[in-house]
Amino acid sequence: MKVTELLNLPGITAFSTLRDTDSPHLPYSGFSTCTYTGDDPAHCKACRNELAHYLGISADNIVFPRQTHSLNVAVVIDPAAPLQDTDALVTDRSGIALGIHTADCVPVVLADPKAGIIGAAHSGWRGAAGNIAALTVQKMQSLGANPADIHAAMGPCICQECFEVGEEVAARFERFGAVIRTPGKPHVDLPKAVATSLVEAGVPQQNIAMPCGCSRCDFQRFFSARRLGVQSGRTLTLIILR
Repeated sequence: MKVTELLNLPGITAFSTLRDTDSPHLPYSGFSTCTYTGDDPAHCKACRNELAHYLGISADNIVFPRQTHSLNVAVVIDPAAPLQDTDALVTDRSGIALGIHTADCVPVVLADPKAGIIGAAHSGWRGAAGNIAALTVQKMQSLGANPADIHAAMGPCICQECFEVGEEVAARFERFGAVIRTPGKPHVDLPKAVATSLVEAGVPQQNIAMPCGCSRCDFQRFFSARRLGVQSGRTLTLIILR
């Protein structure tokens, strides 16, 4: 299992997984823990067990919500509780890993190391337009976090050059200053929209790390729905409070 680290904070581990495959054009080839996008369940289970071993925790303590591009944020107390229709998670419990699956959408990990509160959010274009990152900050605040102390990092996602959209979608991102119009369809900068949303929620700009790569450009390392199809594996972005 190979990862790219996202946050360098005491007591917190956060990373995105790499595909680690010799067959990048095969849609499920590589490390993938997502069970609802058509991958072989046995493959996903093996990857989840490998992840648990890497983290040194039980696989039962890794939380994977059933993401639906909603704006729903859940507080995780019991890792065994089912989380349907949920696209962001927060917790103040150590030893519980929060996992988000993406294949071009923006994964965001958040941590207030002073308060001991972490969060993770799945921000596709619907989530970004609906400020799911800011909603996650608000939910962290309900547990005692201070936005001024929150650090955030985005995992691999689609870059603006690759993210061509229609006018109806582009219109929802004008307020973020995240739209470029060139000949052809407009292009949206999802990470910029997420970063703007976080700043508006009180997270200092200097505490926000932008994506570590483009999933579509670098599909050899990260899963990309636009390259491989919606029915493909998913990159995992995870955070855990030690």
